[in-house]
Amino acid sequence: MPTVSLKRLDPAGRLPTRATAGSFGYDLATVREEHVAPRETRVLPVGFKLAQDLPHDGAAGLAMLILPRSSLPLKHGLILPNSPGLIDADYAGPLGLIVHNLRDEPVTLPPGTRIAQAVFVELRFPVLEEADRDDDGRTRGGFGSTGHPRTAQPIVT
Repeated sequence: MPTVSLKRLDPAGRLPTRATAGSFGYDLATVREEHVAPRETRVLPVGFKLAQDLPHDGAAGLAMLILPRSSLPLKHGLILPNSPGLIDADYAGPLGLIVHNLRDEPVTLPPGTRIAQAVFVELRFPVLEEADRDDDGRTRGGFGSTGHPRTAQPIVT
């Protein structure tokens, strides 16, 4: 299992943890009390940064995806507008969560409020090349049409 090293930037930062043995995400929490104005979008720090690059080489690597906790919009009226957020292997800045308040009233989050989760996934880096010709048989109707009832083809196994 790879190791991910985090550097604490704020003494109040809580190390991301999995809530249960069956949890895939490592909960990310607010460091201080945070106030998000109505319809405001802002970055909330989590108090950590990557202490070193995530494991990667020329063929594959480990990526960190930032996903909202399902309770975020229900309890707080907040969303992560860039979800999923992608932390690249070589990102060196502080980790922060972009939140947007959907409500018409301000939202206050106490310190330690779990609002997002980090999920680690292994990715492969394919070689991309420009084709000199196109397979015309691949046309299915354009953007947003895959799986449309009029164009869907039965899958034969």
